[in-house]
Formats: sequence, structure tokens, C-alpha cells
Amino acid sequence: MSDPRPHHYRFVHRELARQVLEFGPRLTVPDAGGSLLPVLTGIWDNLGQTLPPEDRLPSHGLDCRHLRADGHPLLLVILPTPTGATEAHFVAAVHPQGTKTVRYVTLEHAVNPFDGSPGTVLGEWSSEGHLNHGEGPSPVAELFVAAVAKLVTPKKRGFWRR
Repeated sequence: MSDPRPHHYRFVHRELARQVLEFGPRLTVPDAGGSLLPVLTGIWDNLGQTLPPEDRLPSHGLDCRHLRADGHPLLLVILPTPTGATEAHFVAAVHPQGTKTVRYVTLEHAVNPFDGSPGTVLGEWSSEGHLNHGEGPSPVAELFVAAVAKLVTPKKRGFWRR
């Protein structure tokens, strides 16, 4: 398994995570001013300028869109194709209904240690650090969004009747 590339890793796990957790729910609502893609590309490119030239990556494949997942406003960020462990396929900044905070969920590239097959891990950054939610779905945007919705939607409690 290859190590994560510094540009990809730092963008997802440091810069974007910090921005999302700092600016919160505002990022999950479409802005009348247009797409957030130029902002994301700017963050990507500015980060690259802090790295040695051999560690810089182009932003090809970086994209984003606003949507709703099970009623929760969400900013889906599509990343350039990951090649190293812990590089992400997708990031979701999701504002769960009824809360004041935003959650930052990642779908990270992984390799099965037993047979070397590719896989994913569903992760999350919070102010307390990184959480690992276990095996994630295939790296398909719709499957990731469904997994995020399931993760942030409170489970309904049932009643036992005799």
C-alpha cells in the first residue's frame, strides 16, 4: 500500500477539515454568489505553494455540489483520484437537522491487509480528532451520500409491547 501524497492528505485532513469546522453550516447551503469550487481550488493551490514542487498536485478532478441527504443540507466535495492510503475519494460537510454544528465526513481510500484488494473507510474529523467509522461503501458519490445520511440521522427508538 502506498503512503498518502502530502498535498492530497493535507488538503482533506488538515486545510479543508479546518475550514469546514470553522465556518460550519454556512458551507452546506448554496450561495447565491455561485459555486464554492473556485474557493476550494484556491485552497488546494495555496496549499500546493507551501509544498516542495515534487509534492504539488494539480486540482484536476476537484469538484463540489450542494445537495440534501435525507433532509440534511450537505456540501459534497469530489477529490482528485486517490492513490495512497487515507487519501479521500469524497468529503461531506453535512449539517444534521436540528443541530447547530456541521460534521466533516470522509470516504478514504484503503487496501485490505489480507488480500491487497482496494476498499474504503468512512472517517470523520471533529474538534476532538479523527474518528474511524469502519468499512465504507464503494467510491460512488450516491453511495457515500447515503452512508453519510445514515451516519448523521438519529435512529428511531421502538417500544416493546407485551
